[in-house]
Amino acid sequence: MTVFSINLIAAKRRQRQRSIALLRLAIYSLIGLAVAVLLIYGQMTVNVEEIRGEIAKVEGELTSPQLADSVAKIQYLEQQTKELGPRVQLLEKVHSSESEWIRILQDISACIPQNVWIGQLQSQRNEKEQTLSLRGKAFTQKDVGAFMLALDNPNWSAVPALSYSRVQTDRNAGSVVEFEITVPLQYVIGSELK
Repeated sequence: MTVFSINLIAAKRRQRQRSIALLRLAIYSLIGLAVAVLLIYGQMTVNVEEIRGEIAKVEGELTSPQLADSVAKIQYLEQQTKELGPRVQLLEKVHSSESEWIRILQDISACIPQNVWIGQLQSQRNEKEQTLSLRGKAFTQKDVGAFMLALDNPNWSAVPALSYSRVQTDRNAGSVVEFEITVPLQYVIGSELK
């Protein structure tokens, strides 16, 4: 054997040892990668099973009779809210106009002269205007005129108009003047009942 061939054997041995080391490293890396993939797959399987369990639990809760009763009650209450909503709004509008009507009645009573009696008060309205009709009796036409002039003073009232006046003779009271005065309001009060 020559020196050259001895050196080749040693070089071949080193190369073979390196190849074996690289092969071992590759095998160990593949085993490590396979173990990591198996661990990740196992963890994902556990997570999927936990989520499936939670889904089954929630589905069980959704199909419970107590929840069905609660849903039915909620649907009933929502329906009642829809039906009663307009009525509540109407009542709120009526309630908000109470103070206006009280003020109007107080003003009317302050405007009535001594010899005038009101027998009937009516309110008529549409969306844009509202009028009050006052029917009553007085001793004289002058009293009716004084009443009309007094009704022109409050800020809610427009110019009053005399719808009619007629003299009636009563055996007990003598002659009285029956009248009707229409007073347009400056603004619409309350809500139209529908």
